Amino acid sequence: MKRILTLLFLVFLLFETGTAQVIRYRLSANSGIFLGEPLLKENQYSSGENLSHPGSQNFKPLLEPGIELEIVAPFSYDFEMGIQFEYGRFAGSTPTAPLNNFFMSRYNPLRYQGATFKEFYPDEAMIYDSQILKILGTARWYFLPYSKELNIFMKCFGGVAFTGTDFTFENPVHRVESGVGVLFARGTKNSDYPKMAGITGGTGLGATYRLSDKFDMYFDVTTSLIHSDIVNGIPNFNYITEGGTARMERTSAIAAVMQGSLGIFYSAIPDRRMNKSNITRSSSLNKKNFLKKKSKRSFSKKRRR
Repeated sequence: MKRILTLLFLVFLLFETGTAQVIRYRLSANSGIFLGEPLLKENQYSSGENLSHPGSQNFKPLLEPGIELEIVAPFSYDFEMGIQFEYGRFAGSTPTAPLNNFFMSRYNPLRYQGATFKEFYPDEAMIYDSQILKILGTARWYFLPYSKELNIFMKCFGGVAFTGTDFTFENPVHRVESGVGVLFARGTKNSDYPKMAGITGGTGLGATYRLSDKFDMYFDVTTSLIHSDIVNGIPNFNYITEGGTARMERTSAIAAVMQGSLGIFYSAIPDRRMNKSNITRSSSLNKKNFLKKKSKRSFSKKRRR
């Protein structure tokens, strides 16, 4: 996390020193929930429904904080584009996990602890905690200037996401009893493998509210798709039967998430508003300087004649 913040700070300084007059900056806190895997085509274990524990249910989302930094360049009075660096967390818990194909796969560490079927398909409470780093290209269209202070926009974005996760027992006592720290991990301190990279993209709506000449309050709600099967902590496997034998085969998936962000927009341009009368102060100053120079040149030519 410290490395990420350091990188964001260096990028901020680079843009601030180079193009401060035409660039805006946004710093926001975010939080989101995992919605599901809408395009999932996973063949479930044949006896999964009969073996599920009583009261088993899907994970309920837990809200965890994240952070975003966006560097934005306005192209017109109602359209701007930028680059966004984001750290987000998605977490969930369930009192009794349903039977996932993961538990039947060779990747389940409980299967190699000399456990019985009931033990390597546990009925204790489970949790997952996923951390996602994103580098995104963004576009924002201010389609509804509701008032002088309030502007409503549509946002689209796309880029790459790096997903890491920990999936394990909620109660640490069960981790000790089973002899495993986590049931599945990737891209965290509990794993030797890096975060899983995948493309991501989405859209959403939001609003900015003018606080002063340089600051705007910012809020948005977005939905997006992430090409990763571990956003909910559990890797996906297909149950395949061929020639009288059965096996679990790893398969990919696309996760759907929803996220909300709240933060501050900062502009080095005083009175930077999304309207036709004032696109940027720097452009108007340059225009005035150009006209002054032109008038001086014309005057000097007349005197020479």
